[in-house]
Amino acid sequence: MDRIKIFQIIIYLFAALIVLRLFYWQFIGKIEPQNRGSQDEIPAPRGEIITSDGFPIVANQEAFLLYAKPNEVKDPKKLAQTLAPYLIGEKYARPPSTYAEGVVGQATQEASTTDDEKKNKDEEIKAKAQSIQDRLENRNLLWVQIARKIPQMIKDAIVGQKVDAIGFEPDQKRLYAEGSMAAQLLGFVGSNQFGEDTGYFGLEGYYERKLQGKPGRLGQETDPLGLPILVSKYRRIEPEKGSSLHLSIDRVIQFMVEGKLKAAVEKYGAKSGTVIIEDPKTGKIIAMASYPTYNPTTREEYDEKLYQNPAIIDAYEPGSTFKVLVMSAALDLGLVDPNTKCTVCSGPREISGYKISTWDNKYFPNSTMTDVIVHSDNTGMTFVADKLGVDNFYSYITKFGFSKPTGIDLQGEVSGELRAKQDWKPIDLATASFGQGLTVTPLQMVQAVSAIANGGIEIDPKVTSQIENSKGQLENVEQKPTRVISEKTAAQMTEMMVSAVENGEAKFFAPKGYRIAGKTGTAQIPVAGHYDPNKTIASFVGFAPANNPRFVMLVRFTEPSASIFGAETAAPTFFDIAKEMFNYWGIPPSR
Repeated sequence: MDRIKIFQIIIYLFAALIVLRLFYWQFIGKIEPQNRGSQDEIPAPRGEIITSDGFPIVANQEAFLLYAKPNEVKDPKKLAQTLAPYLIGEKYARPPSTYAEGVVGQATQEASTTDDEKKNKDEEIKAKAQSIQDRLENRNLLWVQIARKIPQMIKDAIVGQKVDAIGFEPDQKRLYAEGSMAAQLLGFVGSNQFGEDTGYFGLEGYYERKLQGKPGRLGQETDPLGLPILVSKYRRIEPEKGSSLHLSIDRVIQFMVEGKLKAAVEKYGAKSGTVIIEDPKTGKIIAMASYPTYNPTTREEYDEKLYQNPAIIDAYEPGSTFKVLVMSAALDLGLVDPNTKCTVCSGPREISGYKISTWDNKYFPNSTMTDVIVHSDNTGMTFVADKLGVDNFYSYITKFGFSKPTGIDLQGEVSGELRAKQDWKPIDLATASFGQGLTVTPLQMVQAVSAIANGGIEIDPKVTSQIENSKGQLENVEQKPTRVISEKTAAQMTEMMVSAVENGEAKFFAPKGYRIAGKTGTAQIPVAGHYDPNKTIASFVGFAPANNPRFVMLVRFTEPSASIFGAETAAPTFFDIAKEMFNYWGIPPSR
């Protein structure tokens, strides 16, 4: 008797499952046709990228998606051969007006075309035609995609052939309105392994999910087995545009910086150069440029290494620019003050068997800490390092952010290298005090100095100020402030950096009447276990006006050949850009 009841329960459960499944097929499944098998996607318009002046530096250009209706095609082979010549080569750069209509392998080439080029073109046409024909084989389908991102001229040429059983849907191509401007900042849109538009590098990569939008659907309903229902209705679900990014980038300053950086790299014979300008009070990036660069529209013509942004991926030894951060740590702990005298600055020092000298072999006994910064004195910095000790030193450079990426909204950021604290030896502490034996990225350096410029508070760096969704609603990008040093320490360090500009090696290049806080850096490049004296990273970091900073800027050159010193390459470039910014913003001299 118990066995019969168990058997009855099983039968009832099985029947209930069948009823529930039938209910789903009949009602729920019909409500959600967008999830059914044979539908195809309509690409969503990608969000724009807009500079601070409201200019769409990355926008969308009108294009078209070409599709065919397999169940209406009379001769798939002929249709494929007609379309193929229009869909190959140079990203649809020109209409194949010279191609024989509907004939594969008989394109009439210009006189200058070689036989090999003609053969390759014929092979491309043949392969494309076969690919299209394969897509048309399933005659039960109402809709199949043939090609995307077709420009108006190609569409017009195809329409002129009066081909049946095809159609067009609106599509878009990415348009980089200013060519190569800010290319490494913006990134680009390419195709992933499935042929879908995908953002790579920079903003395009970082904000891919927000920029990409939600695709629509075009197709027909299917039965429970996934087969098309031939008498079903043709359904269309509109795509939803992606969110747009409103940047803090000032297009005028970005353009100016790129021009001056290119000229400086060529003038000083450098391998490359980078400039970053940030508002220390907001953490917003005003300009970010590197040279050499590339054009996103024709990126295939450039070395792929140029796609990456040196401002966030290049790890380098910062050299003497790092001294202002080490000095800030000692000031903040009260271990020294600007007038504290150095007791080891009368000559070279020997630490753990290594000789520590000044960069120019000049020594200043009883130098104050301000003098140490002005003269960029390595032995003076070892005095500061002795005061700090490893624990305090490591604690502060970590607070300044050198143990992790800054968190900027750009894809691909890395962090410089900082060995574990327990592995530091006395010589490591000494060399790190003047920026050797550890690495930073250009952006990490800018962030650390921005804390000094902003009264001791560092704010997360961002390129995007607001994100605008498809409904036009704006959302601010969140940023977090962190106190690194006291306001008093920041003020003291600022005055010491002003003295470095007014009395240091680069004083002749500084614009008259402006109080600028800054520090030069010349770091030898380690090669095969030693430092090459002829290969350097030349840099200058600073902010202005010193009493109310509007910007923090880093200028960095890799291996300048005209001069290895930051005071003779990076500093003049810094001041040249700064003068343009003072004029642009209408900032008058303070004296």
